[in-house]
Amino acid sequence: MIKLICSLGFLLFFAKVSSAQNCHCSDEFLFLKGFMEKNYVGFGDKVRPDTRLRYDSVSAEVGRRAVAETRPVFCLALLKGWLGFFRDDHNYITGSPEKPSASDAAEVVRINPKVLALLKGRRKGIEGVYHTADSAYKIVILKNTKNGRDYAGVILSSRVPAWKRGQVKLELKRVDARHFLAAAYLRNHNVDAENLIFDGESFSDDSWIREGAAPRRPRQQWPAVQARSISDKTFYIGIGSFDESNTVAVDSLFRADDSILRSTPNLILDIRGNGGGSDFVYDPILPWLYSNPIFAAGVSVRATDDNIKGWSALLDEKDIPESGKQYLRRIITQMQGYSGELREIAADQTVTLPEVRPFPEKVVLLINGDCASSAEQFILETMQSRKVTLMGQPTRGVLDYANVRVAAFPCLPLALNYATTRSRRVDMGKGIDNVGIKPEIVLTMDQDWILEARKFLEK
Repeated sequence: MIKLICSLGFLLFFAKVSSAQNCHCSDEFLFLKGFMEKNYVGFGDKVRPDTRLRYDSVSAEVGRRAVAETRPVFCLALLKGWLGFFRDDHNYITGSPEKPSASDAAEVVRINPKVLALLKGRRKGIEGVYHTADSAYKIVILKNTKNGRDYAGVILSSRVPAWKRGQVKLELKRVDARHFLAAAYLRNHNVDAENLIFDGESFSDDSWIREGAAPRRPRQQWPAVQARSISDKTFYIGIGSFDESNTVAVDSLFRADDSILRSTPNLILDIRGNGGGSDFVYDPILPWLYSNPIFAAGVSVRATDDNIKGWSALLDEKDIPESGKQYLRRIITQMQGYSGELREIAADQTVTLPEVRPFPEKVVLLINGDCASSAEQFILETMQSRKVTLMGQPTRGVLDYANVRVAAFPCLPLALNYATTRSRRVDMGKGIDNVGIKPEIVLTMDQDWILEARKFLEK
């Protein structure tokens, strides 16, 4: 459902008529804080007596900074930072408060050769030469206080034709010694607001790495689908995404390999890097892994006027079939008249499939920290099978609060995306948010995971 909601946020962004320069960051923050406290379904779980003091402290600090912040992109970074308190990837902000510049209109900062010579090889402080993990860009970060920033990251070299030497690729505003608000300019010169942490060698997620720092392990890219025989006993399938765009590819792969799956005793199903998408995408996989009834925890929705409005907006979506809209109308009816309450929209249930297929007999499901959302729902369902063994590393933990809905900010051309439903797993003490799903067999990054899975299956 998230994919659908993003399109709605896109429309909200372009339908909004405002001048970001005339917006007050403090007003945008007060809207965000009040809206989340009233409508976010996980608020009561995240802000408890033991976390209330920290929540109030974070809110006070962001509120103080918001009053003084006049740059829209840094305001957005503040809002994103505050939203991060909840540690829920189903809460996020879309849109951009500043218009992108054409590549030939990007800000240019003159690089003094003497200053550059001094900064090359520098190991202390934030100023110095940095590169991206793929070495597509090299910048020098210099003290520069123009446009409300403290530092500017200026292009030294670029493999991307749209970026030229001297253009500003990154703007930083210091929060404290390690934390920075950032305006990060993308390949197409659109600007993205970020909160970056500096560890002395690199910024968050190795987005920028200091020249001369120890080499980083490259982030692996996972194909949408892949399949091959590992041996006469073991078949391998990789599914890199449950995005709706991968629906046909997943279905076609399992249809094409039907005869192999029916005659091969072991299956390695690799979903590393799968950040989720839509549950229906994995429907063709379930019959091959099924061995016994599957329990699914119920779901409740937070009933508020804003949430009713968010759910009702989906009724105008052309891509939702009438059967889906009937389901939406039932949920909306269940919320009406119960403001502030949690309303059950799906009871606990046990799902039984028509048959247990003899092959594959044993399945290893490879998982890692990039598995999230619908991928985690798939894991929760299939790990109940006697056929399945989880191997790898814990998943990201982004599933307990879901069904994202959208609300427009009062002035900035932004859309707040937030979760409205809550799984009963939380009440059962089986919530996975910020914890993830743990594998039965832990693998390290130095191991060959596919080889380890094969050895386990064929022993």
